[in-house]
Amino acid sequence: METQTINGNHTAKSGFSVRNNNRKQGHLALLLANIAWGLMSPVSKNILLQGEISPLALSAVRIGGAALMFLILNLILPESIAPREKIAPPDRLRLLIASLLMISANQGLFILGIGYTNPIDCAVMSSTTPMITMILAAIALHFPITKWKMAGVVTGMAGVILLVGGNRSGAIASNPLLGDSLCLAAQICAAVYYVYLIGLTKRYAPFTLMKWMLFISALTYVPCGSLQLANVEWTDLSSSTWLSLAFIIIFSTCMSYLAIPFAQRLLKPTVVSVYNYLQPVFAAIAAVWLGVGEFGWMKICATVLILSGVILVNAGSNEKSSD
Repeated sequence: METQTINGNHTAKSGFSVRNNNRKQGHLALLLANIAWGLMSPVSKNILLQGEISPLALSAVRIGGAALMFLILNLILPESIAPREKIAPPDRLRLLIASLLMISANQGLFILGIGYTNPIDCAVMSSTTPMITMILAAIALHFPITKWKMAGVVTGMAGVILLVGGNRSGAIASNPLLGDSLCLAAQICAAVYYVYLIGLTKRYAPFTLMKWMLFISALTYVPCGSLQLANVEWTDLSSSTWLSLAFIIIFSTCMSYLAIPFAQRLLKPTVVSVYNYLQPVFAAIAAVWLGVGEFGWMKICATVLILSGVILVNAGSNEKSSD
């Protein structure tokens, strides 16, 4: 009996240890993904300020490079990680629309926006996606809007207006109004995808979707930037630019898109969404350090309002239906 008790305790402790380790892995994946996304804005801005590559060419390199990496990973990774699923004919049009919205439009508009505005603004705008998604879900799917959600929308929109309206042109932000608008449009495209096409994620593995979405986007987006790509003096690019491009493709795209689905299987959705708030923090630190961003009091107030709005929206999403 003593041996059984000890073994039972040992098994329980081992099971707890495994679950605890899994949660740690999920948190680590989320942290790395959001650090990579947060750093992408100032890193991209730094590339564009060098004048060696245009925003359109940069977004084409990101999408094309990530698509190539996913195809390579598909060949070398085991099927347990990279399943060889086929897309059903009825879902092919949906997949095309999803790739245009979530990859071509979202990533393309985001990097184009970085070319015109402050990278910190871009990171702050990226945190508005849950709020915009909630608004679209209420309109299209008739999801209820609680008092907390409404408070979040009003607060977040006040922050967006302050951020966009309070911006002034400068050496770093040549046209902040246009840049902020493009970044906001990128988040709207992502929100439309989440509301109307999220059903694809229930039928196919995340790796399968990202592989095909990036491949389709590369076919549709890269040709649009072919002239810009041809004008780049690739042999004259500095080593720092090459390293920055590698960081954007490998970490801010491929690693992040693989890390998030991994974390979603180990942690609650509310935990996953909270990490999104860290992106503006990492972006601000990196932008100021690289000298490609400024963080004045008005920007701080706008950031606080937007992040507060997102937090309130998430709090409203966690309310019981009877509330």
